[in-house]
Amino acid sequence: MACVWAAAAWGIGAPRVAGAPWLSAAHAVAAALPWVLRDARWLRARAHPLLREAYPLLGIVLFWAELGFLARVRALPAHDAQIAAWDRSLFGVHLHAVWGPAAPWPWLRESMYFFYFSYYLMLVIPALVILARGRRDAIRDVTLRLMATYLTCFLFYAVFPVHGPRAIDPVQVPPHRAALFESLVESARATGDSPGTAFPSSHVAGVVTVAWFGRRWFGRWAASILAAGALLVTLATVYTGNHFAIDALAGAAWGIAVQALLVPALARPAGAQGSPLNRSA
Repeated sequence: MACVWAAAAWGIGAPRVAGAPWLSAAHAVAAALPWVLRDARWLRARAHPLLREAYPLLGIVLFWAELGFLARVRALPAHDAQIAAWDRSLFGVHLHAVWGPAAPWPWLRESMYFFYFSYYLMLVIPALVILARGRRDAIRDVTLRLMATYLTCFLFYAVFPVHGPRAIDPVQVPPHRAALFESLVESARATGDSPGTAFPSSHVAGVVTVAWFGRRWFGRWAASILAAGALLVTLATVYTGNHFAIDALAGAAWGIAVQALLVPALARPAGAQGSPLNRSA
């Protein structure tokens, strides 16, 4: 669905953007690829079975990189003022604006930036562990859950862009030298951020997804650590000023809804053909 939408979006933008027809064609090919490869005997003979299950995850990175460029091309108005109003109505204040100044201790600030940065570790490490174990049912389940969460977020961002608190109230540079993880987070923002992707928080939706599949595929202690990590990442998105509190709340609700409702619905047709996905809900 995401590839089909992107193909249409670039097709509409073709008269204004050089290379847009090629991007549209690439997405159309990507949309058809699963059906083409499904019956490709040469692929089944040559490609590792686990890679055949996990390759769609590369689409998360590619779509993320493309979102900012597509937003600039389409020039849709941002909805930050509306989200800011909802945030104040729900919480009474903007928590991201008052929490940091109320608790400016260097140890807490650096800890929160570490938790924010640990989002990347939470996405990569559990997925690599699942891949290393070699269970195709687990790899297929994790791939489906991550793709469902991120692609639905990306589709929402494409029609309802929100830049986040920094667009309204830019974070002031602290008087002290930024510590390690604060520097890493700011460097990541400068090099890989896509504008218009603040609401709902994909950081929070992503770690909720990891915690969700952690309950199924890991032991009790590992699953508990992932759940605690998801909570800490959620808090860190607000403390660091990268998201409104309502962004984090919406990200958590989004992640839960996708895992509890959308994934079982998507898995059911595959499960009817004998796939282990019918046990992944």
